[in-house]
Amino acid sequence: MVKVIYEGDDFKRMHRADLLALERLVASGKTGVHEIRYKDTKIKIEIKKKGMDIVVKRFRAM
Repeated sequence: MVKVIYEGDDFKRMHRADLLALERLVASGKTGVHEIRYKDTKIKIEIKKKGMDIVVKRFRAM
């Protein structure tokens, strides 16, 4: 069984429709950096596998 881990507070404040779109993206099995809607703007998130888990966090380029 795969567990999805959301890192950060950004995902707790998302609108329901935006979170559903993110869940569909995770369920499709795509990994890497993606741009999604977040309220009125767009943010970049990173989806990666860590063992059996899937980790989703906000991508911030350094």
